[in-house]
Amino acid sequence: MHLTHARRRLTACALALAFALAAGLTAPATDASADAAAPGAAEAVTVSRAVALPGNQAYPEGMATDPKNGDLYITSFATGAVYRAPSGQTQATEFLPAGTDGRTQAMGTEVDKHGRVWVNDADGVTLYSTADGKRLARFVSPTPGKSVLNDVDLTPDGTAYVTDSLRQLVYRLPAATIEKTVTARGTDTLSTGFDLNGVVAPHPDGAITLNGIESDATGKYLLTVDMASGDLFRLEPATGGIRKLTVTGGKLVSADGLLWEKNQLWVVQFDSDSINRLTVSSDVTSASVVAHATDPALQHPTTLIRKSGSLHVIRSQFGSATLDLPFSVAKVSGI
Repeated sequence: MHLTHARRRLTACALALAFALAAGLTAPATDASADAAAPGAAEAVTVSRAVALPGNQAYPEGMATDPKNGDLYITSFATGAVYRAPSGQTQATEFLPAGTDGRTQAMGTEVDKHGRVWVNDADGVTLYSTADGKRLARFVSPTPGKSVLNDVDLTPDGTAYVTDSLRQLVYRLPAATIEKTVTARGTDTLSTGFDLNGVVAPHPDGAITLNGIESDATGKYLLTVDMASGDLFRLEPATGGIRKLTVTGGKLVSADGLLWEKNQLWVVQFDSDSINRLTVSSDVTSASVVAHATDPALQHPTTLIRKSGSLHVIRSQFGSATLDLPFSVAKVSGI
């Protein structure tokens, strides 16, 4: 198949995430449901609509809450729009329109303590004011056109970490660099914090690998997942160390978003409509799947957060033959 470079990059996303409708392609089928299985640990979950999204082209991907007021922000992979649902509201509205700053895709997102929403696209991450939607800064890949900046996480000291799913890198943005660029209303280039090319399992050229990334409460460690292999990696900012965790009780192939609370890690698996809960060892060298749930009502989940004490999960519907409108964020209980 002969594709333009831009279409080839979008196809790379589709290989792992099955963004079939957004890419105009069909992703290869995988037996991810078998990979998700953890004998004796199956859970029955309750899935209900928490927040509805406007329009019929949202195909949501990323989600974050404002730590100050609990407002929910959701990104659209298909259009690049960002939606906002004020705390307590069940209907989101458009915060940043499709095509803002030329963006046609939006993936990972975070909201920091300064009232800035971070929005990832393939080539960079842009910061906007939650107060008025004004662009504050942009940080770009050192290899535009050859990156997919998938997820972003902020540690307690204000450092940002961004996964590059095509290059097996995690970029690091120190707080001082962020503030300097915001003050200048400027643009800066991302620098590599962790290079996982020597530890990520072999994979086809163009496959999506590193995806979700999540810090512990102290910022001592980060965990990131290779969705192609299901491997979990521990990153140590203080030393630059990288270690693959030993995972037992199940496999995490097609894993996307992560939620890490104390010694518990929740992982959504896109292909199998699954959520796994793992117990992480005290030294963060191993993890065991202790519960898993599979439910078609999860509609190809891409990320999850805890909001108002409950798990909230993005239902992307990427590749679904028939849409269940409106697109929505689900509330999930039971795992």
